[in-house]
Amino acid sequence: MEKRTMHPPHPIVAATFAAMRRPSLMPKMAGKQVTLEHAQELLCDAVSPMAESESCSLLEAMDRIAFEDIHADLPIPSFDSSPVDGYALRHEDSKGACPEHPARLPVTRLVFAGGGAPLPLGPGEAARVMTGAMIPQGADCVIRQEDTDRGEKFVSVYKQARWQENFSFCGENIRKGQLLVSRGQQLNFAHVGLAAGQGHAEIQVFRRPRVAVMACGDELTQQNDVLLTGKIYDISTLMLLSKLKSIGMYPVIAENTADNVPALCERILALLGDNDFVITTGGTSEGQHDFMPAVLDKIGGTCLFRGLAMHSSKQVTAMRIGEKILLCLSGNPFSAAANFALLGKPALCKLAGHSQFFLQRQKGIARNFFHKPSPLRRLVPAKITGQDVSIPPQAYATAMLTSLTECNCMVDILPSAKSVKLGDTIDVILC
Repeated sequence: MEKRTMHPPHPIVAATFAAMRRPSLMPKMAGKQVTLEHAQELLCDAVSPMAESESCSLLEAMDRIAFEDIHADLPIPSFDSSPVDGYALRHEDSKGACPEHPARLPVTRLVFAGGGAPLPLGPGEAARVMTGAMIPQGADCVIRQEDTDRGEKFVSVYKQARWQENFSFCGENIRKGQLLVSRGQQLNFAHVGLAAGQGHAEIQVFRRPRVAVMACGDELTQQNDVLLTGKIYDISTLMLLSKLKSIGMYPVIAENTADNVPALCERILALLGDNDFVITTGGTSEGQHDFMPAVLDKIGGTCLFRGLAMHSSKQVTAMRIGEKILLCLSGNPFSAAANFALLGKPALCKLAGHSQFFLQRQKGIARNFFHKPSPLRRLVPAKITGQDVSIPPQAYATAMLTSLTECNCMVDILPSAKSVKLGDTIDVILC
């Protein structure tokens, strides 16, 4: 993770502040509360996949996003080969063979894996072949060495072979021209193996989006500093940076700045100039020391939404400024983490080049009771195993970050529901 310092004003900074000096052009924050689904669509529609790619060694390609389709230049295997240690021959030459009356054939050649193309096999001959070796022309089957006396000059075959028995055909696993990796696909170990099998040492992947995280609030203290009375350690920044790293982003730490409107405006605009996406936490409410609404008024841009019609999401705001996105989250670490998972992650995955970026939903069975007094829609952290969904007791309090430690999903509770009962079929968002 990179720590950023202030740079000379970026063009987007200069242009925005020039407009801010003219009071008649100061935009007022617009926007209204929207549903979660609408917010996801608005945010994802506002971003496009990265245009830049970079070359990545196969050793470093795990979990990166493929920038282009990869097709097979070579069939695999690239020749007819033996999948076993044994003897290549014509199946007709083993007709009627059994332990009591074996077929006895001269062994005219020995073929190892990587030994090149052997000479063609004549009628009544056998070739000793090892696993992976090229099968000689003229042979139409391979007898396992366990079904012979393993002879070196002559071999006794104890069973009748079938046509094309123990035969790995050219292109049997991969055809020439076959699509191996699709653009936008997250690479796993198998994709790495497929590329390696085609002789690739490197692969073109999407550049990692640079995502800056800035926490707002004079009450925040960094982890190495002495915690003075009335101060708290900054939790949200490191938590979000860790999550960004886990989903393949390039996380950037933004240094704290003075908690006032001009300083915040300048810092946010500088971050937007240097990074692909900016996330802030804190200062989004309507208290006397919550400056983000005023900051967003002065920065301008297009407000995608301000607040979700959902518990603990009433202040989350997203704006598009030029080609960049600013996502403003609550200073509450629990709410910041939850709304990042629901909104930030899908948009960033699209930006990073993922072909599938919306969160997955499924049905589950509630394994405990949860009371929802709020009339608003609520998403509660939970743990799903198979179809069993358990809601931790700490989920009642949105300030309880401990409820996230073992959770891998969120239970979607609609406004009309007052509780989740044991055995209920519930909607689950995987995150």
